[in-house]
Amino acid sequence: MITLSADMIEQAAQVAPDQTLATSFLAPEARAGMIALILFTHEVARARQAVSEPMLAAIRLQWWREALDEIYTGKTVRAQPTAQMLAETIRAFNLPRPWFDALVDAFGPEQDDVPFETWAELIDHGDRTYGNFNRLALLIASAPAISAPLDRVARQAGIVWRLCDLMAQWPRWTHRRQLWLPVEAQAGLDREATFAGKTSPALANGLQQAYTHVLTAHKDANQACRAAAFGQAFPAVAYAALGLPYAKSFQALHDPFRQVASLSLLERQLRLVWAVARQRV
Repeated sequence: MITLSADMIEQAAQVAPDQTLATSFLAPEARAGMIALILFTHEVARARQAVSEPMLAAIRLQWWREALDEIYTGKTVRAQPTAQMLAETIRAFNLPRPWFDALVDAFGPEQDDVPFETWAELIDHGDRTYGNFNRLALLIASAPAISAPLDRVARQAGIVWRLCDLMAQWPRWTHRRQLWLPVEAQAGLDREATFAGKTSPALANGLQQAYTHVLTAHKDANQACRAAAFGQAFPAVAYAALGLPYAKSFQALHDPFRQVASLSLLERQLRLVWAVARQRV
């Protein structure tokens, strides 16, 4: 039995409201496991955001690598609530370690000023971060195994979500003088003007390219959904159905430095209900 407190549900709802909202469609034990995965992923994903120096972010990531070592080698797990809950989840659902390791390692490049040279690298980053999150989530939600169609759903839905997540974090990146747009998308971009919070045609072009990749991944995800046998596991990836609406909202912003793409709670709820009913993102 996984220990799930009201405080942990509240914390998950604060740091990952869309993923947490989607867990309401899961059975209690699967929901508890998903909350643990959500909190773990948040801790890893915020490694660079939470500190002022890249070296400190690397230390945070190493902390979680060592916690995974303790869990998978049967050692005493460090007395940290998320680590303890993650250990219970891994044991309850017999989750494979490689996807956890790949997820942690995938956030390492975010310490660099420009983490990605090409769109291919950034798309692979989406797979190694939220694609691996999705593979683990599907197992927690009772998928018997990650078949080829389910793996494709996990990958493409992960790409959609990661790109939308990066769009939403645009001001945070530029505040610390970093750009997540790959180098090949920065043609004509004035970096200093961008760091100063100024929009430009070159920036709009780069963000339009990101939106195009979201559209492509969303289409591929739903093609895979049609071939996948989810059983009761679809709610684990249902949150990705909000990715395209967020991307459209972001595209409509006049100033991505000072405006935030958002969806109302009612719209989010209705879209999730419809996604689960159709088993489409």
